[in-house]
Amino acid sequence: MNSKKPLTMFKLVMMAVVAIDSLKNLPTNAQYGSHLIIYYALAILIFFIPSALVSAELATTWPATGGIYVWVREAFNKRMAFLIVWMQWLIAITWYPTILSFIAATLACLISSELALNKIYIFFTIQILFWSAIFLVCKGIRLSSLVSTLSAVIGVIIPMIFFIVLGLSWIWSGHHSEIKLIEVMKTEKMVNSDSLRLFITLLYSLMGMEMIAMHAGDVKNPQKNYPRALFWSAIIILATVIPSSLAIAMVVPTKQISLTTGVIEALTIFLQAFHLEWLKPILIISVVIGSFGIFLTWLLAASRCLLLAAEDGSLPRFLKWTNRHDMPVAQLLLQGLIISALSSVFVFMSSVNSAFWLLSAAAAQFALLYYVFLFAAAIRLRYKYKNLHRPFQVGKHPFILWITCGVAIATCLLAFGFGFLPPPEMTQSQIFKYELLLSGIILGGGIVGWFIYFWCQEKTHIDTELSDIDYYKSAGLNYCKINDYTLIGSKNEINT
Repeated sequence: MNSKKPLTMFKLVMMAVVAIDSLKNLPTNAQYGSHLIIYYALAILIFFIPSALVSAELATTWPATGGIYVWVREAFNKRMAFLIVWMQWLIAITWYPTILSFIAATLACLISSELALNKIYIFFTIQILFWSAIFLVCKGIRLSSLVSTLSAVIGVIIPMIFFIVLGLSWIWSGHHSEIKLIEVMKTEKMVNSDSLRLFITLLYSLMGMEMIAMHAGDVKNPQKNYPRALFWSAIIILATVIPSSLAIAMVVPTKQISLTTGVIEALTIFLQAFHLEWLKPILIISVVIGSFGIFLTWLLAASRCLLLAAEDGSLPRFLKWTNRHDMPVAQLLLQGLIISALSSVFVFMSSVNSAFWLLSAAAAQFALLYYVFLFAAAIRLRYKYKNLHRPFQVGKHPFILWITCGVAIATCLLAFGFGFLPPPEMTQSQIFKYELLLSGIILGGGIVGWFIYFWCQEKTHIDTELSDIDYYKSAGLNYCKINDYTLIGSKNEINT
């Protein structure tokens, strides 16, 4: 049966790469200038490595479709599992319009830079992109994973390698580097509101290592291939995004890169230094392909996780409807309608930039809370199922796991606090409106999630034990109950 599973280790690696790596992050990362190396080293140490290690332990111990839903349900309860998946969906639903508007604006650069500021154009392009992605996802995981793989190669890896080669040639040819090693050791410019805001953006760009675990049921030998996929995807991500960001930082002065400067404009400045402006259309197409791959990969993962919550009785029954490719058609159509409505903010808000800022900040805040629960679940599961066989472990002693998760949780909570810092160009009245809207989205999203969960429980009256059996079957986990104690794992482990 394993031979018929659609996801190979290579596809899994490419899906992880395209979910995290992105050309659109390079100019933002390059703004750190000489301090880029320190910020990246810090983000990798206190967040990226812990998230990868914890994901490896949880995914190999619970190699089931559903990823974080399964982990949080086993660690805490069904209610908390739904809330974390609901939070994941809120991350996606607030992030989708921003990534799609970025793709739309980037495409506009092929015609006219003024078109990128046209609200009507942005709105209708978002509709076309989103419904096209829904069509691809509905065709099944084989096609979706193939598109993600091609996006990773064409839209991420090849362009980044090209930037790295250009950066090396810049140094070898004796040109001046904007990165000065002496400046790296100066810390007075590192701790300020702009740097903290950028650091949160950097953390956000490194999120997603746990995402591919949602497809564990479609992977050949997940307990063996998943850790390998995590390892190789982490190597590829760090070996491409850091050197390519450094390449831009070495060539383009920091003053010429700002949060208000478009990604294409910043990358064009980089190409101009090598007299390669003629490559701009190819660069635009690469950015679009890579960004669409990111969006498609996240849409697929979030939708499948929501499907497990629906099968567990935490969402209305009609959201369980799947097609012959086992894709959640009902919820994909519902998401399409919601995104069509949500993307209207680009028409009604005073500017496209204002909407982009607000939705980006909301997505980042939801993501940080999401990871707090992920790390907390890892600690809880280590004690709750202490005798369960773990093919991969974050340290044999729980103390190592506590340190790893504790540092990551503290990082997420601090970043969450700093996430309320407004964009620098806002006036006092705009700041108040921005903070009010951001807080309202976060609190309102949580309240709506609680309401949906309890409404579904009252509506369906699902028997707890029958719901458990359906849940474990849909997740692909072996399950039995002895004296109110739940046992999960392989059949041999349960028999033992």
